[in-house]
Amino acid sequence: MNRKTALVAIAGALAALGILMALVGPSGGNVKSVERIAQSTDHYTEADILAAFNAIETEFASEFEGCTLEEVRYDSEVETRHLDEMLEHGQKGKGDLIVVLSKFTTDWRAADEGLSPHDRYEDWQWILIRPSQDAPWKIVDWGY
Repeated sequence: MNRKTALVAIAGALAALGILMALVGPSGGNVKSVERIAQSTDHYTEADILAAFNAIETEFASEFEGCTLEEVRYDSEVETRHLDEMLEHGQKGKGDLIVVLSKFTTDWRAADEGLSPHDRYEDWQWILIRPSQDAPWKIVDWGY
């Protein structure tokens, strides 16, 4: 094989590798078919809750490679069950804190993110805060 043929073969192999990587999919999590379950409460409007969902989906899409977000949900019992998180993050009386639960599945790439591959995570908690009602939600913690 001459030098020109070898260079063409290498260029072809690199192009094929690039195409394969593009077919595997973009990095980050899949948020294309998320079911959103929101019940407004005395404390949060549906718009408040949907804004929290948007923040979660944005974070998931950029950080959870190999994962598919299936559901995000909020209901009035969440704050009661997770009052400890409010106190831990020092948010009582200093703005708003919301806890959202989610379900997602993982594929083989999730192992790189520290998650179990080919698994389903349910009741994964997202803790978000904002200093005032007009401020955007900021994710401060996630996990079980």
